[in-house]
Amino acid sequence: MVKLNAEKDTVTAARYSVSSYPTIMVLKQDGTEMDRVVGYYRAPEFISQVEDYMAGRNTLAAFAAMEPDSGSDPGYVARLADRFLYHGQNDEAQKRYERVIQMDPANRSGMVDDALYHLARMSRKEKDYASDRRYAHRIIERYPSSDMHRAAILEVAGAYRREGKLKAALPIYLDYAKRFPDDEDTPFAKEQADSCRVRIQRGEGV
Repeated sequence: MVKLNAEKDTVTAARYSVSSYPTIMVLKQDGTEMDRVVGYYRAPEFISQVEDYMAGRNTLAAFAAMEPDSGSDPGYVARLADRFLYHGQNDEAQKRYERVIQMDPANRSGMVDDALYHLARMSRKEKDYASDRRYAHRIIERYPSSDMHRAAILEVAGAYRREGKLKAALPIYLDYAKRFPDDEDTPFAKEQADSCRVRIQRGEGV
């Protein structure tokens, strides 16, 4: 077993398209990837996943091979999109997330808001802040009862802030803090509002 700090060893991280931490990769002796475990799991579940991968079960390739038979199930397509995303195959992930949105506009599966949020974050990483906001706004406008609703509001504000549009970000952060005073992210919203205000006073942003 080899442990690497992907934030320092960026070459290896880029080689294997690692973007989430922790990522445990199961490799063959020649360095070929069997699959990966992303996130934290209890020991029994983690061991079970690794054993499956070593036996060729439940790998991304095996899961993707089910698509011709399971591709009409938004739950399956969303999970497949997640697997592609964790493997750094963003184009393939985006195709599946977009398909989930098309298949289930009423969000009966409960997967559409998550798909939109993933697409927003993917856009953010690519510094496509207009698309980031567009996806997040769709959650806010179409799924107000979603558990991703508040996160989407902060995503919109963050996209404006990263783009340097501080005067657009500031009222969103202030409104968030006012509407959700007891939310765990409200201290963050207040902090960002204060930061935006100071930067605007310095003449930064637009």
